[in-house]
Amino acid sequence: QAFVLGGEEGLPRISSDRADERRKHILDAAMRAFITSGFSATSIRDICKEAGMSIGGIYVHFDSKEAIVEGLVAALLPDLAFPLTTASDAFGLDEALVADYVASMENWNAEEAAVWLEIVGACHRSPRIAAIFSARLERATDALAAVLKRIGGEVVEAGEARDRARALLAALEGLGLIRLMQPTPDDKGLVQAARVLVRGVLAASASGTPRLGEA
Repeated sequence: QAFVLGGEEGLPRISSDRADERRKHILDAAMRAFITSGFSATSIRDICKEAGMSIGGIYVHFDSKEAIVEGLVAALLPDLAFPLTTASDAFGLDEALVADYVASMENWNAEEAAVWLEIVGACHRSPRIAAIFSARLERATDALAAVLKRIGGEVVEAGEARDRARALLAALEGLGLIRLMQPTPDDKGLVQAARVLVRGVLAASASGTPRLGEA
């Protein structure tokens, strides 16, 4: 059996399955604490209380609140790059992006979304949290830009494809914020807006539409 923690003479070992269970337990408790008190106001001690664990028990798995955020991102936020890597043409990319957006609507949890918004807002105070979200966005940007470049061929430069990828991802994230701000969001309308955004960028890439500011 594989062991990932402990192992020194005289110290107990924790199996990888048990460690994964403990990590999930801590992450679930952290999200509950963040929803109850807000991310900024929640301390490691608050998470310990919610999880029913000692501080030492928490630190075996996560060395800080930022590390818990990293664990939550990996566990709860889908990797934006994954659906993009499976798309080889405009139709496939359209399907991947819109399907992903629709799935995010179906899995929507307003309380968790508010927590994520607060966590993202902490990026300017925490370089580690900023790096977590920056790396996630860079993976998605690289994947999307590669497909847009493939769709546009020689007509679309690599830098242009990357600019369009950034713009599209930012717009889709913006739709998520709109949903958060609306007490009774129009999900069908937001999904249609996502389709308009995706297809607009795809059409521009496929036709070689000039960049803004260019003739």
